[in-house]
Amino acid sequence: MYFLSGWPKRLLCPIEAQEPPLGIQADPQRTLFAVLSPFQLSIWYNRPSVLIVSYKETLKAVLQFGHYDQTEWKPDSSTIAVSTANGYILFFNLISARDKYLYEPVYPKHL
Repeated sequence: MYFLSGWPKRLLCPIEAQEPPLGIQADPQRTLFAVLSPFQLSIWYNRPSVLIVSYKETLKAVLQFGHYDQTEWKPDSSTIAVSTANGYILFFNLISARDKYLYEPVYPKHL
């Protein structure tokens, strides 16, 4: 049995006000999660909850492919597939720089 503890977190999501989120899906390692709206895909880091990237579809692509329906992660979290209303599957590759970190220290220059 599970019990809720603590207060819920509120995250500022960059989705347009007219677009309700369609769903949230964590990757298999539970380090990332995707927030899907009809025309936008946002990828978040889980802990701390930080927006990594957000992609908004162009009007031309929306007319061709249709709005987003659902997402599915590749088992190694390197790709996310998004199905659309017109029957397309769009693949988004997540390229991580191994020599970069989510947070990097910035030191002031000495005079």
